[in-house]
Amino acid sequence: MSSAYAMINTMPDKMETVLEMIKGINGVQEAYMLYGVYDIIAEVKAGGIEDLKAMVLNIRKLKYVTSTLTLLIVS
Repeated sequence: MSSAYAMINTMPDKMETVLEMIKGINGVQEAYMLYGVYDIIAEVKAGGIEDLKAMVLNIRKLKYVTSTLTLLIVS
């Protein structure tokens, strides 16, 4: 099992819209809005690294997402 935290930036007035889209993605365990450098944090889990990569790419392709930073969990 592979896990990561995805830190996500969105267009300023679309945080809630993107949050709801992210929560609907299979494998997203939890997702929250933030105030600070990033707008949203999402915990994602997948069967392996390739599945995790595909999930993060799906998040990056969402409308209104402007940037992401992915932090892989190693232990």
